[in-house]
Amino acid sequence: VGDHKFSAHRIVLAASIPYFHAMFTNDMMECKQDEIVMQGMDPSALEALINFAYNGHLAIDQQNVQSLLMGASFLQLQNIKDACCTFLRERLHPKNCLGVRQFAETMMCTVLYDAANSFIHQHFVEVSMSEEFLALPFEDVLELVSRDELNVKSEEQVFEAALAWIRYDREQRESFLPELLSKIRLPLCRPQFLTDRVQQDDLVRCCHKCRDLVDEAKDYHLMPERRPHLPAFKTRPRCCTSIAGLIYAVGGLNSA
Repeated sequence: VGDHKFSAHRIVLAASIPYFHAMFTNDMMECKQDEIVMQGMDPSALEALINFAYNGHLAIDQQNVQSLLMGASFLQLQNIKDACCTFLRERLHPKNCLGVRQFAETMMCTVLYDAANSFIHQHFVEVSMSEEFLALPFEDVLELVSRDELNVKSEEQVFEAALAWIRYDREQRESFLPELLSKIRLPLCRPQFLTDRVQQDDLVRCCHKCRDLVDEAKDYHLMPERRPHLPAFKTRPRCCTSIAGLIYAVGGLNSA
């Protein structure tokens, strides 16, 4: 790999690593070569995986987990790939979950992707304060604020997250505000919040389409007869499916 060379026995590699088993048992040209060139692998990850073929031990940590997962995927070591996914899943945090989700999607790790997605929805408020969130492309933010599964105390938190993303790079992102605001369920915000916070925001005031959305939300509170004309999602409370529900029973048995 690059300038790095590693010595190993073909029989050990073929017995332990599916990639090399296929290479050495299917009469590929590499099986006749003294040296095999490996492209696109991290040298330290390859060395660790070769050592694993010999002794069955592998140390996974924050620094090597991604390179090991990529190497294991390339070498078709599903058990190592699963172990790396488990390592990442158990260490999901609001500051890293978006990056982990993107990595899982790239590596086609479905279980890890679903776990990261669920974590993002469950901890949306904390995630929205992270650098990863502020660096997201517009399409990802739009998809996220459209989700029913966001765990928020109020829709106002979704609004604040969207505005923070816009202001992080206002010059490049201001034009996205109308579409982003259209996915936020403004009618579920308190009338006072709509009047004192949303309507007074300079980004909203400068945009005709945004002002129309605010007026629509205010009409929801002022004119109940117009509510049936709103798109259903705008008045549907968000519900995080990964949060366990609670049922409360009030009352008791009457004494005889």
